[in-house]
Amino acid sequence: MAREQRQVAGEVVAVTGAGHGIGAEIARTLSRAGARVALGDVDLAAAERVAAGLYGEAVALPLDVTDRDVFAAFLDAAEARLGPLDVLVNNAGIAQAAPRFAEQDPAAIRATIEVNLLGPLTGTQLALRRMLARGSGHIVNVASLAGKHGAPGLVAYAASKHGVVGLCDTLRAELGPDSPVRITCVMPGPVDTEMMAGTHLVKAVRMVPPGEVAAGVLRALREGRDEVYVPASLGLLSRAGLLAPPRVRNRLNHALGVDRIYTDIDPAARAAYDARMGRAEPPSA
Repeated sequence: MAREQRQVAGEVVAVTGAGHGIGAEIARTLSRAGARVALGDVDLAAAERVAAGLYGEAVALPLDVTDRDVFAAFLDAAEARLGPLDVLVNNAGIAQAAPRFAEQDPAAIRATIEVNLLGPLTGTQLALRRMLARGSGHIVNVASLAGKHGAPGLVAYAASKHGVVGLCDTLRAELGPDSPVRITCVMPGPVDTEMMAGTHLVKAVRMVPPGEVAAGVLRALREGRDEVYVPASLGLLSRAGLLAPPRVRNRLNHALGVDRIYTDIDPAARAAYDARMGRAEPPSA
C-alpha cells in the first residue's frame, strides 16, 4: 500500500539563500505546491524579484545566515507575516574554489565555514526550538555530494558540507525516531548555477538543473525522507564509492577528469561570482 503523502499546501516555509540559484527554484517549486514562502537572502533585491513572481503568498526578507540575531529576526518576521513556521530549508551556501588548499585565502575559508556550516547549525537550532515547542516541523538542510566525497579545489567547501551531513545524521539520532520534527539532508551533485562558473566540466559528470534539487526538496517534505540524493542514482554510486579504498577512488576520479573540475578554473569566467561572494580578487590561475 502506498504511503500517504503529506500536503505542503498552506504550510509556512522559510528558505535561505532564496534570491538566486537553487534557493530561488526551491521557493518557486514550494510556492507552486501551495506553500506560503518566506525568502531570505543577503541580496534582498534578488529575493524580492523572486518573491514577486511566485504563485501564492510570499515575503522577501533580509537574511545574513552568519549572524544569529539576524537569523532569529528573519524567522520572527516570517512568522509575523505568514504564520507559525512549518518548514525551514537551510539552502544558503558559497563555494570559493582555489587551485589548491595551500593557496586558498584564509578569509575565504572562514567565510565558507561560516555560511555553509555555521548558518545551517544556527538556523536548525533556532527553528528546532520553535518546532519542538509546537510539536511539529521539518528542517531540510541542503548539503552536497561533496559532503560524502570531496573534490580537489573544494577542501573548505567539502569540509563544510561534511559538517552539514554530520549535523543531520547526529541530530536525527539525538531526536529519536518518534520526534515530531523531521530532519532531511539533501545531497545534489554539481548543480548548473553560477556557483559552477568557470569550472572545468567533464563528460563523466552531469550538471544537475536547479529544478531537480527543488523537486527533491518537495519530495522529501511530502514523503518524510531522511536523505535525498539528486539525481537519485547518486545515492547508489555514493554508497558504492565509500566501499572503495581512497586511493582507488582518487585514481578513478583522475582517470575521468573529475579531479580537475574545481582546479582547472577560468578566473575571468568566475570573477562575477567570486565578487558577489565577497572576495575582491579571483583565484590565481
